[in-house]
Amino acid sequence: MALLEVDGIDVFYGRVQALRKVNLTVDEGEIVSLIGSNGAGKTTTLRAISGLTPPSSGQIRLRGQDISRTPAEVIVGKGVGHAPEGRRIFARMTVRENLDLGAYIRRDGQTRADLERVFTLFPRLKERHGQLAGTLSGGEQQMLAIGRALMSKPQILLLDEPSLGLAPILVDTIFQVIQDINKSGTTVLLIEQNALKALAVAGRAYVLETGRIVKEGSAKALRESPDVQKAYLGI
Repeated sequence: MALLEVDGIDVFYGRVQALRKVNLTVDEGEIVSLIGSNGAGKTTTLRAISGLTPPSSGQIRLRGQDISRTPAEVIVGKGVGHAPEGRRIFARMTVRENLDLGAYIRRDGQTRADLERVFTLFPRLKERHGQLAGTLSGGEQQMLAIGRALMSKPQILLLDEPSLGLAPILVDTIFQVIQDINKSGTTVLLIEQNALKALAVAGRAYVLETGRIVKEGSAKALRESPDVQKAYLGI
């Protein structure tokens, strides 16, 4: 059984249809990437999964359980972490307070260990734990957004454009951390404008165009696809 199944979902913003019969699956332990141009529906797909923009039809299942109409705060508790596009950190709160908020729904008494895990992944956050989040650099804010999502102890982590606006050296750091997160046992569904980087770390991938999945397969096969190379890889 797949960890996550998105089965024929449609999503509307008012009268505008953003997703059309989208199907995808993510198995436990995978990194799966969703690539496509701006406006293709990638962010909407993650918002649907995390309960922020529920689908009007179709199903989203987590370990076989339908979560299509489940409130977002309940979905977090079921094991779906979401680091959104634009980071959305709380600028007037400290780094530590932002991380603590990521664990607000937990009652297992093990948040200290996960905080140390985040500080191990992102030593810069440990150095700046008492600093206001709004004074961090763009790269540090991205680290904080990912760390905050990890504090909910997710089974699957949804990452929306984690390298957006970062310097090349920080992009490499973020993608290495994504692989480290996955190796430590967290499944990842990744949206990334830098398709070459995304396909380098993912095992499988989907291509989304104007709200529809138009291609899927192994990351290697998509990297070698002439259509994907021309449209997304600049080759």
